[in-house]
Amino acid sequence: MISVSYILLCGQFVLLLSVILLYCLEGSHSQNSSGTNLSAATSSPFPGQGATAVPISEQLDTVKDGGLADNSTEWLEYRPASPVVLCSYLPDEFIYCQEPVDHAGNYSAFQETGHGCVGWGGQTQKEVNHTQVICTALDDIECAGPRDFLRGNVPCIK
Repeated sequence: MISVSYILLCGQFVLLLSVILLYCLEGSHSQNSSGTNLSAATSSPFPGQGATAVPISEQLDTVKDGGLADNSTEWLEYRPASPVVLCSYLPDEFIYCQEPVDHAGNYSAFQETGHGCVGWGGQTQKEVNHTQVICTALDDIECAGPRDFLRGNVPCIK
């Protein structure tokens, strides 16, 4: 008669073989395999999905309309279990945040940009407006997604 422990041991062996087989097949049949070209990888509607990881040495700085260099890493692969995190999730030590935008009472400019201060200060905490500010991941910090993002609940005080 076959013992229960022998059956359990065989079951664990079968599971181990199936995990190894799936791990080996993952690279050859995956949409994220290194065989995809960069133009197909960047056509995904969501940043980081369907993209392949590109070494930092191959990343080129691009120039935006404003003429500012942007070493964007939007096309870096983002997997929740990987060490590459979204730039917007970086701790404060690894980002630089600008001062709040002063709209000088122009509410339509605030509505257009979606952030900034229409008015400054107040007598109590409830009277002070709060806004998001534009933050940028520091150079040499590798992260997925756009390097410029909105963050925070910064008080509009000078």
